[in-house]
Amino acid sequence: MKIRRLRVTDFAAIREADIELGTGLNVLYGTNDLGKYTLADAIRLALLMPHTSTHIEEYVPWSGGQNPIIELTFESEPQRIWRVRKEFRKGGAATLEESKNGKDFD
Repeated sequence: MKIRRLRVTDFAAIREADIELGTGLNVLYGTNDLGKYTLADAIRLALLMPHTSTHIEEYVPWSGGQNPIIELTFESEPQRIWRVRKEFRKGGAATLEESKNGKDFD
């Protein structure tokens, strides 16, 4: 599996992040408390956690009551691209869409 893009909105201390990953090795680096580990957690939660889980409460934005949103685009094999989008907490939703070209999702 190759991760192509990660979009995070209102997730813990991250108000908004949109990261497009390239081919090969991608490295997140920087000083402490920039959100590197939080972004890694977002990937894990997008793939493994149900959008209704109460475990998400620790990731509710520090500034208020918005619902955390994670959108992860990944390639499982050539020409098989997926996008999972989860909005967590009450009233949230989860969707999984497929694309052949990485632009048009069904």
